[in-house]
Amino acid sequence: MSTTIVVGVDGSDSALESVIWAAKAAERQRKPLLIVGAYETQGALYAPALVIPQDVIDIIRQEAHDNVDKAAAKARDIAPGVDVKTKVAEGRAGTVLVEESHHASLVVVGSRGLGGVKGIFLGSVGVNLVAHASCPVLVYAGAGGTGPVVVGLDGSAVSEGAVAAAFEQASFLNTGLLVVHTWTDLASDALYGYGLELDQLQELADDAREVVAERVAGFGVDYPDVEVTRVIVPDGPAHQLVEHAKDAQLLVVGSRGRGGFAGLLLGSTSQAVLHRATCPVLVVKPPPEG
Repeated sequence: MSTTIVVGVDGSDSALESVIWAAKAAERQRKPLLIVGAYETQGALYAPALVIPQDVIDIIRQEAHDNVDKAAAKARDIAPGVDVKTKVAEGRAGTVLVEESHHASLVVVGSRGLGGVKGIFLGSVGVNLVAHASCPVLVYAGAGGTGPVVVGLDGSAVSEGAVAAAFEQASFLNTGLLVVHTWTDLASDALYGYGLELDQLQELADDAREVVAERVAGFGVDYPDVEVTRVIVPDGPAHQLVEHAKDAQLLVVGSRGRGGFAGLLLGSTSQAVLHRATCPVLVVKPPPEG
């Protein structure tokens, strides 16, 4: 894996906004930036025999180059000290970006590109990329606010990776970190309905606080500049993460967490967060097996 940050563009406003975020991140992290565009020369799946004329292909290819050049100019204007490179490849955008992820430290993509339906916050390219990329993926779902970095922690290996990434990003952004842990998907009122007494609920909450303290403690040595706040509640994790990230600069989640099945590449919490968040969302992949 290289240190390069990759960002995909397609000429949409969302893509250009993601380029601005990526350029600033590359500047903060002192990493090079690769801006990637893709174009297709094959017919649609419902018309695979359709042959696109060469002159039309030339126009499509040139448009991809123009989009990349425009994005590169914006990146150099935003972060003049960053080494900005460009690449235009033939193929489906999601497939091209997944391939680039094998040689990147981070891939950035807009939440909705050209052709995206208003109200649908995560397009097919973003879904494919988050599910199959080899490195962390940032989905630019909005500018966010001036608050802290927010991260979800559930005790799984992938969420520990998310916490590590969140500490790093909070340090880069010179802001605090809000760690959100939901020790059950059920709210307190529902738990009473299952016959749990107040002292039992308190014991569960205390255990959860201890778990979070243990998971977070080690990072304080490496990131003494990051002030940590904890939210530990019984509730659905996606709801709590989205609520606490309303003013966040960044929301960090694991691609698959507590209770996630090995065959599922994207967990329900990360999917829900990606569709509902209004700030950049960093999705961290599980550690390599074996």
